[in-house]
Amino acid sequence: MTIKKIKYHRVYEDVIEQIENLILEGNLAPGDVLPTERELAQAFGISRGTLREAFRILEREGLIETRPGGGRFLSKNLSKAEDQKRIIENIERATIMELLEAREIFETGIVELAALRATEQDIAEIENALERWGTIDTDSDDPTNPDQAFHLSIAKATHNVVLVNLIDLHMDLLQKTATKTVDIPGRKAEVYKEHFRILQAIKEKDPQKAKEALLHHIGQVKSNIMHNKVGSNG
Repeated sequence: MTIKKIKYHRVYEDVIEQIENLILEGNLAPGDVLPTERELAQAFGISRGTLREAFRILEREGLIETRPGGGRFLSKNLSKAEDQKRIIENIERATIMELLEAREIFETGIVELAALRATEQDIAEIENALERWGTIDTDSDDPTNPDQAFHLSIAKATHNVVLVNLIDLHMDLLQKTATKTVDIPGRKAEVYKEHFRILQAIKEKDPQKAKEALLHHIGQVKSNIMHNKVGSNG
């Protein structure tokens, strides 16, 4: 019997895709008013909160606008393939930035706890993941990918299944984050050093040092993405 891993699914991304399809198919034109939140939530079978998250991202990208008392309107069309690609890339980048912001909150706690709880076997697994660092397969969502395996092995060292699941749920975005920066000249070597510092702090049982090393690592990733050092191919 083969059991496939259940992947975390962000529903609002499906909503964005469906709204984009309505635009591309000509069912919505610039200036058209969108159906009400209630109508769209019922049509999509989702909560209004999820729908608002999709709207927030689409508004940020200038695809729709909200007029007080007048509902939401389509601002522009996606007439060019370049526009479509740019919008999708910007949405993906915005999602990654939100993940990095969240990681600064929850993953600092993970490395601190790992520094306190990691056994010799846990440390060996983290070291193994680090030493396998190399070419990132941009088409793979295999958790044995070195970058993903490194962060997951640290979560496992907390011996807290909720924290392990928290990292596991965001594996796809961790992969996208890595592929957005891996082609920057010298970045692979920098990431290795940043990961090495995190590992060393965990080996030294130093939670504060581990936290600082992780924040430095995430800060470097954010800086690369925010300053548009990443090309369209990631």
